[in-house]
Amino acid sequence: MDLGFLKFRLSMYLTLVLIVGFTALFIGFILSLAGITNIFIITGFVAIINIVEWLYGPKLIDLIYHVREAKPGELQEVRDAIHRISERAGIKEPKLMIADIDMPNAFAYGSPVTGNRVAVTRGLLRILNTQEIEAVLGHELGHIRHRDVQVMLFVSVLPAILYYIAYTFMLSSFFDERGNASVLAIIGFLSFIGYFILNLFVLAFSRSRETYADIHATQVVDDGAKKLRGALAKLYIYSYVVHNRKPKEAKVTSTTRALFIIDPSSLNPDDLKNLSMEEAIEYVSSRKMSTLEKIEELFSTHPNIIKRLNLLKKLEN
Repeated sequence: MDLGFLKFRLSMYLTLVLIVGFTALFIGFILSLAGITNIFIITGFVAIINIVEWLYGPKLIDLIYHVREAKPGELQEVRDAIHRISERAGIKEPKLMIADIDMPNAFAYGSPVTGNRVAVTRGLLRILNTQEIEAVLGHELGHIRHRDVQVMLFVSVLPAILYYIAYTFMLSSFFDERGNASVLAIIGFLSFIGYFILNLFVLAFSRSRETYADIHATQVVDDGAKKLRGALAKLYIYSYVVHNRKPKEAKVTSTTRALFIIDPSSLNPDDLKNLSMEEAIEYVSSRKMSTLEKIEELFSTHPNIIKRLNLLKKLEN
């Protein structure tokens, strides 16, 4: 394990400690102001809701994203890739699911009720080639290996507790008949501030888990760093094209057109599959993060695409 990776893991664990510590201190402070000493009722209530969501959430995901299990022999190359990666990662092979949506994406999910699953969308299969899909699967199976579903469930419960406290006190301030409305409102407001700050920590922790999954892809997929860079670059370009295109007309100015390796106004998303990794990577990684992008990243669950590509470049053999 190199020094850089060790520092990354230590910073990730430190963030987790800060999240837990901040939650305990802030909730203790708020409840002491309110004269409440029993935190177990609120914590238990929020925890039960999140656990039920975790256990049965996969079924809801299947309904929302039109997910079904891949039939025997269907997407055999993808299935073979999952088998190889699972063996290298030392985990039980998850079920291969197909989401019948155009948005190119892949996601790992599951629970003790449904078992672990990894889903690929029709859009992803249309945009990426087989090698790039394998790298994406290396990332997603990294989430399974690192138990990110369970870890993020635990972490997300903590700001949810503060949010529930804020909601409860703010609502109580409107119906208070004892003359304590202003005090209740202040406590509710402080709780909401605490929720906001804690949520920033949780988002930072989520970004670190995504980076952890990116690193996993480089460890279990041959030439995984380059393949994942190509996949992420293509998905970024696809997102730009789709969000800057009207149904029949592209919204591209002469300025934005010059940014691309090819003219976005003439690019069909289907063409991305034939776009070389090198071309896609060169366009995206040559950019620099703007101030707005740095601010936006603070509120994102994923690191900025430029950061991800630069890290993967460093990890290339």
